Amino acid sequence: MWDKITTFLSFTGIADKTVWQDVILSSFLIPIVIFLWVRFSKWWNSIRPSRLIFKDYLSKNSPVYIFHSQMSSADDNWNLKINPKYITRFPQPTPTNHANLGVQQKFNIDPVSSGADSECVADVFNILGLVQKTKNIFIGDLINDWNVWSNPIFSVGFNPKTHKFIEQCDPIFFQLEGASLKVKNTNISFDSYLPNDAGIIQKTFNREYKTPVFILAGLGTIGTSSAGCVLKNNFVKLGKLFGNNPFCVFFKVKIDEGKNSASIQKIVPKPKWPRVILHPVLYFFFKNKGYFEIKNEN
Repeated sequence: MWDKITTFLSFTGIADKTVWQDVILSSFLIPIVIFLWVRFSKWWNSIRPSRLIFKDYLSKNSPVYIFHSQMSSADDNWNLKINPKYITRFPQPTPTNHANLGVQQKFNIDPVSSGADSECVADVFNILGLVQKTKNIFIGDLINDWNVWSNPIFSVGFNPKTHKFIEQCDPIFFQLEGASLKVKNTNISFDSYLPNDAGIIQKTFNREYKTPVFILAGLGTIGTSSAGCVLKNNFVKLGKLFGNNPFCVFFKVKIDEGKNSASIQKIVPKPKWPRVILHPVLYFFFKNKGYFEIKNEN
């Protein structure tokens, strides 16, 4: 066969059949190798912990919604105030008062957002950027987008949407009891009494649509602003131990030291054994810190 091919291509001036063997085999092998490499790269990218934890969020065409509290001004009876007024303060030193603050007037800008929610939302955008999700990300409107349930969602703070997700999603590993967050079915709870605040990062799934929901919320403002920071600093580690499975992180933060003082206290449930086998060093590092030590109620 190779002799016939060499004779057929003899007009090129190359009569060595080994040359044509190399050329023809390479023309088949190179595309196959490239195809297999591309497929392997996509597979490897899909199982990376940093992407696996956000598996259903990363499709370019999949809309992702971020919900947070939207607040309007109210009167003393909690009725919506008409034509509310706000001010923005900024440094405006004078010759006699270097600490003087200037005032910029604002009218009819409802709804407004808290600084804590805004910081957490900014961290969510940073996280999605780190895992290469940069398109089709929307800030959900609590009124106009209330019926959005079937998309991957982040819900920031204990806003009305978050409370609805607690009803609609499974599993939920925490209980909100007054001024404390409790590890469900245990005696372990975290409060927001000075100088501490507490918060949770709950990954769960909507029972009806099977889509993922991240709840990032604190008991107070510093707890909520810290939730995004804690997730940003730990999402790769959490991806290693939980993959695309649900989990809940409980953390505490010192109000007088800011969100960078946030520290993980507990993580539930324990990772599944296949994840532990893949990442034993990280698992035992977390285990030795007592993150997985949970005592059930009597």
